Amino acid sequence: MTWSPDGRQVAFDCVTTGARNIYWRPADGRSPMEQLTKSEHNQFLGPWSPDGKTLAFVEDGPNHNHDILLLDVGNLRGTPYLNSPYWEAYPEISPDGRWMAYQSTESGRYEVYVQTFPVVGNKKQISNNGGTEPLWSHDGKQLFYRRGPDWVGAEARNEVWVVDVQTGSDLSPSKPRLLFRQPEGQLGYGGSDPIRAWDRSPDGKRFLMVQLEERKPQPLTEMVLVQNWFEEVRRLVPPGRNR
Repeated sequence: MTWSPDGRQVAFDCVTTGARNIYWRPADGRSPMEQLTKSEHNQFLGPWSPDGKTLAFVEDGPNHNHDILLLDVGNLRGTPYLNSPYWEAYPEISPDGRWMAYQSTESGRYEVYVQTFPVVGNKKQISNNGGTEPLWSHDGKQLFYRRGPDWVGAEARNEVWVVDVQTGSDLSPSKPRLLFRQPEGQLGYGGSDPIRAWDRSPDGKRFLMVQLEERKPQPLTEMVLVQNWFEEVRRLVPPGRNR
């Protein structure tokens, strides 16, 4: 789910019939949800462009090679942004709306790249030893990613790296540096596929991630039996009462 830049719309992906497609609905809930795309292939919603005119999303193609597409919310026309034999996902549009960060397998492993937006060009490789799930800082001066040379679940996401970025007529990335890693002995940070599952707080001081934990099964020591359950429901919520 993602909010439009003006806060008036909420876009999301869901399954109603067939494949997962893209929908939106007014944030105040006064109108029903509207389907924005129709495809037989599953689609996963990415970010909204800063000007509110474009939604980026990922589509799982017939060969299960994810591609990145752009949806013009004015005419509901979808066009490919990256459509290649490689696995391309995790689209992230820069705060100034001029660059797209994403993850691709074109090198033979998962790496983070940046190209111009909305027209592809001037490609820059950001990570150099594996990288996943890029995330822009709010001022667009840094690009974060989680490190993992191979897609091996939580183990691939236990480090956060950062690249300083200078923008202008061109984009100039610095050498990646480790920002922090998860302590030894912990399972790792959870993720999702093919859309980013972590974020940074508005003040830029904190990251939000899912901490994976190993939980041992607890023995069952008690069982509660509720009799006449429907009678209890009718007593608490009698017919005609607002729910």
